Amino acid sequence: MSDLNIRKAEAADIPRIAEIYRDARLLAYGGIVPDADVIASAAPDRPKWQELLTDPAVSFFVAEHGGRIVAMAIMEGRKLESLHVDPAAHGGGIGRSFLAFCRRHAGPGMELYCLAGNDRAIGFYRKAGMRQAEDVDQVIFGNVYPAHRFVYED
Repeated sequence: MSDLNIRKAEAADIPRIAEIYRDARLLAYGGIVPDADVIASAAPDRPKWQELLTDPAVSFFVAEHGGRIVAMAIMEGRKLESLHVDPAAHGGGIGRSFLAFCRRHAGPGMELYCLAGNDRAIGFYRKAGMRQAEDVDQVIFGNVYPAHRFVYED
């Protein structure tokens, strides 16, 4: 998607980021993670958002389309910690373009964890050329869930 504007996240973006984070995770994690945990982890006043903005080891990005934030991504080194697209914008190539940006930003060997049972995301990452590696544990709001590690082998 050529008209996608990707930039560093700012404090003023947090309410919209939190909304996307909540809505996308409620859709992706339904039946896997309790809705109450997803909603609590996405609260815009949660201190974690400010920590992510100021941590020098973290790259925190938003993607805008038509002047509106439609996606967010958090990276730590070569690991994509989070990439979420507003469910209302699914299917338009935003996720694919944002993932490609993250891959360029990370450099060779970008990796991520994806919850087991998150079939839509698993298919998305496979289609994007990522290889499913080993099974891992992923902690979400203090609880441990089974996940898969995906990698680009470049």
